[in-house]
Amino acid sequence: MKIKSYISGDTFLWALVLILLVFSFLPVYSASANLAYIGTGTGNTTKYLVKHFGHVVIGLGLLYSVHKIPYRYFRGLSVLLLPVVILLLIYTAMQGTIMGGASASRWMTVPVIGMKFQTSTFAFVVLMAYAAKYLASIKDKEVTFKQSIVPLWVPVGIILALIAPFNLSTALLIFIMVLLTCFIGGYPIKYLLGIIGIGFVALSLFVLTAKAFPGVFPNRVDTWVSRIATFGGEGDSDSMYQVERAKTAIANGYPFGVGPGKSATKHVLPQSASDFIYAIILEEFGLVGGLIILALYLFFLFRLI
Repeated sequence: MKIKSYISGDTFLWALVLILLVFSFLPVYSASANLAYIGTGTGNTTKYLVKHFGHVVIGLGLLYSVHKIPYRYFRGLSVLLLPVVILLLIYTAMQGTIMGGASASRWMTVPVIGMKFQTSTFAFVVLMAYAAKYLASIKDKEVTFKQSIVPLWVPVGIILALIAPFNLSTALLIFIMVLLTCFIGGYPIKYLLGIIGIGFVALSLFVLTAKAFPGVFPNRVDTWVSRIATFGGEGDSDSMYQVERAKTAIANGYPFGVGPGKSATKHVLPQSASDFIYAIILEEFGLVGGLIILALYLFFLFRLI
């Protein structure tokens, strides 16, 4: 039986997903060499390859399962899962997870199996579905700002308040996506401008509070300031180190790369297997390979639209 008989929807999208997943094994396996020797590591990179394979299988399983659920069911699921998401975010913050010696309170460790995942990502999906559900319910009605505060903006505010102290970038991204969804859904622009103003004031108050009481949210605001300074080329030596090593990796790979697995920078570039893996891709596959990967993601985006 053909594979196509088991799936529905856009086969081109499925093909793009599979191409990206297959390619991902090369840079992940190569960049994991750095992790394999950290601390008491023995240099065994195979376990990272197996771990990545497990993640890919789980991801494909979830993708296939969700694609089989009729989209109308997500209206009710979003309402049921909203309080679950809030409880998970509170539990995650209370865990105070430590990864690689640094605070990672955005991650939650699943009891028994010990697997970690970002609850903010789950919150993102549920909140977007919930916002869409609310907008669909009022599409033929005239709703005032006051009427929409409790059913829409209170849940949005609670979830953003639980995410922002530990992951500001994700909180801002969720906020922007909710605003965009509301704009497309016909929510009055004057109300959206008011929400943007409220959000700006809330963020300013949070930053001022965190600076006044640094023990409440240790390192987070300082981290944001450091990243902004680094982006402007004014960061300290530690923050600039990763940027300089990443630039070295990119320069080494131009234009066709040094070849799969042959990166030299991966051994001295922190987070080469995660945050900075694109620099390793550019070193090993060159500007041409990096542009191809970027093009695949753009094709994926355009096809979704």
